[in-house]
Amino acid sequence: MSGKTDGALLIMALIPFVCGASGCSQANIANSYNEKAKTIVVRANMKAVQNAAEKYSKDHIYLYPTKIDDEFKYYFSGGDPTAKKVGQAPTNPFTGTAEWPVLGNVSDLSVSRSAAPEALAAGTIEYSPLNNGKSYAIRGGGEDGKAIASDNAAAAGTGTMVLSRDNYEKPASP
Repeated sequence: MSGKTDGALLIMALIPFVCGASGCSQANIANSYNEKAKTIVVRANMKAVQNAAEKYSKDHIYLYPTKIDDEFKYYFSGGDPTAKKVGQAPTNPFTGTAEWPVLGNVSDLSVSRSAAPEALAAGTIEYSPLNNGKSYAIRGGGEDGKAIASDNAAAAGTGTMVLSRDNYEKPASP
């Protein structure tokens, strides 16, 4: 065989390897977009928990839940407080399973919002009652295993997204 033929065979042998390697890097890039999309779903789940807390407060003399019990779960999608029917837990997009919020330990809303995001499992929604049910704090775990950063964290370099009664927006009416 000539040198040209050996070189051509070598290149042909390497093509699947090079394509396979570049395909893997493209899959990793695609997966990072997928992880960011999952974090967007976590934000929507945070809003669902916030909506449930707000509905609960209207039936409880404007006090918010102080624990994650059936009484709170009646106010989630598909639930019915009158019939004492528990609603549906939000689906964690990272695990694919329905998960109720976990009770958190946030005690100061402004401190939590200004602090750097702390460790929080991806997709987990944390609900913290504040002032004996007069308010609440909701945080969600992002793709990096930390609480989701606030929207203005890029400019300030720090800050955690925390939903509460002061930033509640009623869902649009159908």
